[in-house]
Amino acid sequence: MGSWFNFIFSESKEGKLRKALLSPLCLLSFFYGVLVRVRVSFYRAGLFRSASLPCKVISVGNITLGGTGKTPFVILLAELFRARQIPVAILSRGYKGSFSGPSGMVSDGLKILMDGSQAGDEPCLLAGRLPGVPVFIGRERLLSGRAAVERFQVQAVILDDGFQHLPLRRDLNLLLLDARRPFGNGCLLPRGELREPPNQARRADAIILTKVDLADNILKLKDHLRREAPGCPVFAVRYVPVGIRDPFEGRTLPPEVLHGKKILGFAGIGSPASFRGSLENLGAEIVQFDCFRDHYSYRPEDFRKLLQDAGQRGAEVLVTTEKDAVRLGEFPRGEIPLWVLLIRHEFVAKEQEPFEAFLWSRLGLEKKE
Repeated sequence: MGSWFNFIFSESKEGKLRKALLSPLCLLSFFYGVLVRVRVSFYRAGLFRSASLPCKVISVGNITLGGTGKTPFVILLAELFRARQIPVAILSRGYKGSFSGPSGMVSDGLKILMDGSQAGDEPCLLAGRLPGVPVFIGRERLLSGRAAVERFQVQAVILDDGFQHLPLRRDLNLLLLDARRPFGNGCLLPRGELREPPNQARRADAIILTKVDLADNILKLKDHLRREAPGCPVFAVRYVPVGIRDPFEGRTLPPEVLHGKKILGFAGIGSPASFRGSLENLGAEIVQFDCFRDHYSYRPEDFRKLLQDAGQRGAEVLVTTEKDAVRLGEFPRGEIPLWVLLIRHEFVAKEQEPFEAFLWSRLGLEKKE
């Protein structure tokens, strides 16, 4: 179940064996870092050109491999636009989906037009959670953005996982960092989890610390980031469970139903530890917790094994994430129920109003009357 992957990108401190095994990758990381810096400098100097869209472009991204909570934050951001009646669309790459065209529409805001195997789990999750918001995928996000403007007259697009997508000019660059490990193990790919050197955080217009409910020393981290990126505001969000969905019964239960229940949890996401932490905070008794690769494609034998393990361990229910649920279409309905934990991001310490003030002032968007 991705044990080697979890060993390579473990969230625990590195041991001597792990350091020794990965040390040959340091040279590759050095050259990777050189290429990243050269690419960014070429765009900054105008040697590589960035195209513009006839609407506002807000990028939500990170500089580490997955697991920073981009999808819940994109949902939060789109809901802020919806609340102000500002037409908005989402542009995604469609990672791990079979769609290979330059641009495609996952949802027109009324109907979902692609499933998870075509679009990838994140775009389908966004389409399901955001009625009224068109969702596009494809490698040519400029084409997707133009289609969103022409067909739906959107005033803004949210670029999902866009921090490294420099071909498209953006009006606002939001960088998400996991508060527990903001720069991973401090090493660039392939030695570590960093997609860019830490100093590239200075390209951000604002930094969003995620999962602060699972981290310590947030004030110290904020002070450090403000020194590293002077003038860049730093906000913080946390995961908040909002319900438990039963996909077979078609009902949604309060998250408190997990309190005291014996559960088998499983997840194929970038940061399964945060999902486990949410389950523990709800008072669930975790009898087994299985980690799969990020965006893992579940097979029938995986389902059989999960149900078998749940029975043997005395689990009353299996619990997984919303992203995983997109990839569980053929999960058999058995004696042990399957539940899906629904979560959202919430700003901490009265930070939502300052963030919204920052957002609207930077974009210059007025509420539609």
